[in-house]
Amino acid sequence: MNSILLALRMKRITYKLFLITSFILLAFACLIYLTLYFFLPTFYEQYKTDQLQTGIVEMIDESKDLPIQNALPLFDEYAQKNNAMIYLHNEQGIIIYASFLSVIQGNAHPSPNGMYDITMPLRNSNDLPNSFDVTMPIHFQDANLTLVVSATYQPINEASQVLALFLPYISIIVVIIGIGSAYLYSRFITRPLIYINKAAQKMANLDFSERIEVRANDEMGELSNSLNDLSRNLQQSMLDLQDANQKLKSEMEKEREVEKKRRDFFAIVAHELKTPLTIMKGHLEGMIYNIGPYKERDTYLQKNFQTVQDMEQLVREIIGISKLEQHTFKLQLEEVNLAELIDTITKDLGFFASQKDIHLIKKIDSQLSVHTDRFLLEKACKNIIHNAIMYSPNGEKIYIEVKQNSLLHQINFRVINTGVKINEEDIQHIFKPFYRIEKSRNRNTGGSGLGLFIVKQISEALFITYSINNTEQGVEFLVILPLSIK
Repeated sequence: MNSILLALRMKRITYKLFLITSFILLAFACLIYLTLYFFLPTFYEQYKTDQLQTGIVEMIDESKDLPIQNALPLFDEYAQKNNAMIYLHNEQGIIIYASFLSVIQGNAHPSPNGMYDITMPLRNSNDLPNSFDVTMPIHFQDANLTLVVSATYQPINEASQVLALFLPYISIIVVIIGIGSAYLYSRFITRPLIYINKAAQKMANLDFSERIEVRANDEMGELSNSLNDLSRNLQQSMLDLQDANQKLKSEMEKEREVEKKRRDFFAIVAHELKTPLTIMKGHLEGMIYNIGPYKERDTYLQKNFQTVQDMEQLVREIIGISKLEQHTFKLQLEEVNLAELIDTITKDLGFFASQKDIHLIKKIDSQLSVHTDRFLLEKACKNIIHNAIMYSPNGEKIYIEVKQNSLLHQINFRVINTGVKINEEDIQHIFKPFYRIEKSRNRNTGGSGLGLFIVKQISEALFITYSINNTEQGVEFLVILPLSIK
């Protein structure tokens, strides 16, 4: 019993189903055998009794309309059909008819009517054990007699004894058939379950390479289809999650990089503001205490005023950069004529070019226009041209060319300043904030170092491609403008 319970606790459903099915089949076989052994004789006896009694009633009903001679075939048929013995005797106990003539041979004396008159003692109902005995009056057209019917149940009792003797053989057959059927049944039922379980274990380990193939129209087929759908959906969800995770990592890396750049930027801003503030503080202290040359207040007030203007310009540039980096910043898109835009910029910068005797040579198609943010584009172009003027030697030329590329649906804006070259190392860093080729950071020879950084920020906002390269003539700054921003 313990071994059975231990087997039932095992994980393999095949073993469980095999043991349960075997137990059920053997139990049913034992139940059927015990039912046959104990209840079959009683049932058969009742059935046989009912059959014998029914036949007797039918014989009595049919005999009342027949003479004795014509009714004898009825008794012979009844005796053969039910394996019974039938006697007819008169009131004096003389047997008029017996179903087995051999029983009364030697004592038969034909009566005047042709029947046998036999004088012999009738069999007592207790003479044969387990027998059916009935004595009833019967009426014929020519006589009134007594009917005696006797039948034995001995064959069914012998069948019960045979069943008991045959029990070992039946047990062997039942055990073989039961265990074999249980094994085949358990294998047939659990094979798809085991197959589905193996595939489900792979899915649990996030292995979605295998698909469950159970071709059935029952719940097993529905289960396999559901698991396949679950596998596909889970695999897709995992891929989406991986993509989202990768994007999140990328965004976090970008955010860290932006945050680092922002910290570096503000550190440089603090440094850029600290220097002029220190100079102004020194000038003001000297003027307050009338120390040496600082007694000429008008001269140093003018220098301080220029320093404040430089600081104000620097703050404006920083505020502009900050606006571009905000997520809430929105472009103000409009149609911009490039010829008019470049003319406006060159007029504003004409004074700086004339101071250095620099010639601005423009080659622009008057019909070219782009759909973009006018203010930002003007700021970027002005910084590029102003940067070219500031870093060109006196008497050089600056070529400004705007040409449309019809095949690529874009406009090329090119600025070339002659007589100057930029080191390759400087080109790699030239778009960084506060980076200047002139290392002394003298404001008389250059700006704050934010001009090209602002160009970079605006180009990214307006989807502009830009580059700077050395050419035979000098330095070329190339800007590729899309015709429209969607």
